[in-house]
Amino acid sequence: MEILLPIAHTEINVIEVLILGIVVGVLSGMLGIGGGIILNPILIKMGIPSVVVVGTSISQMIGASLSGFLNYLKAGKVDTKMGKYVVIYGVIGGFIGVLLINYLKQSGDVKRFILLVYTVYLFLLGSFIFYESFKNKEKHEHKAPEFIKNLPLKKDFNVGQVSLIVPAGIGLLSGFLAAVMGIGGGNLVVPALMYLAGYDVVSAIAISVFQMVFITSFLSFLHSYFNHGVDIILGLILLIGSSFGAVFGSILGQKINRFYLKVFLAVLMLIVAAYSLKQFLSTKQKEIFNLVSDNFFANLLTNYPLVYSILVIVISLIVGYIISIITMRVKDHFMKKFLNKS
Repeated sequence: MEILLPIAHTEINVIEVLILGIVVGVLSGMLGIGGGIILNPILIKMGIPSVVVVGTSISQMIGASLSGFLNYLKAGKVDTKMGKYVVIYGVIGGFIGVLLINYLKQSGDVKRFILLVYTVYLFLLGSFIFYESFKNKEKHEHKAPEFIKNLPLKKDFNVGQVSLIVPAGIGLLSGFLAAVMGIGGGNLVVPALMYLAGYDVVSAIAISVFQMVFITSFLSFLHSYFNHGVDIILGLILLIGSSFGAVFGSILGQKINRFYLKVFLAVLMLIVAAYSLKQFLSTKQKEIFNLVSDNFFANLLTNYPLVYSILVIVISLIVGYIISIITMRVKDHFMKKFLNKS
């Protein structure tokens, strides 16, 4: 079933992309990561403009993270004070990233830049997770290093006094990477809060999900308004596939030893880093992307970019929330079967 994406202006097979979304969703649910770090290099390889891949990837995370945001907030797991600082600095870092993508879009260098960032980021993060998995195989407690504890500008948070330099650095870097890579930032925010601020894993994830809803909404708007980089149809297909895939992935993840999951995650990141590097080295031509106004959504974005950009956020939130309710019921159904078999 072939369709022409309205903004990307690229033909895709809906079933193939849906299956890809499900597979990536299974992996993300099983490993506890955002699917963008796996999915986006593949979408770029499929011929979808890298500007659209990044912007659309961020937009589908709005709805995907909403239910988690509400659940953690209701349960009182979120240190909202820390979350607010991460969001504020994340907005600044994200804005810088969107402006950089806009500049590179005009010069035709977005694709090579994004692939290079993926290569470096995933290689460094994958190597760290692999090393840390074996070094701390039996260690579960995380304490902030001494030099971090001695930083100035301290404020009181749920874990005690933490320098504002910590959330500022985390927010700036995660927001920038989210803007240029099309990821939610959780792969950076969670370990950074654990190792630099001393949060336990549940609290770190809660803060990460909290900031993700605001950052992805903000960046989706900017990418759509300034870069014409959000394809609403592609985003909905990816949201549906990845959401249902994540249900089964989370169930699988509970049956596998965490140590082996972390090692598998590290190896997967290194594989995607190598895949991104191969694409980077083989990409010689500049990628020029111009919006073609030959359909309803493209015309809406061209003539009313503010309306289209807001519409993307609203639809992502509504559809994401509906899908999250459905997937939670599906998950509860399968979990009951799983527990009964156990």
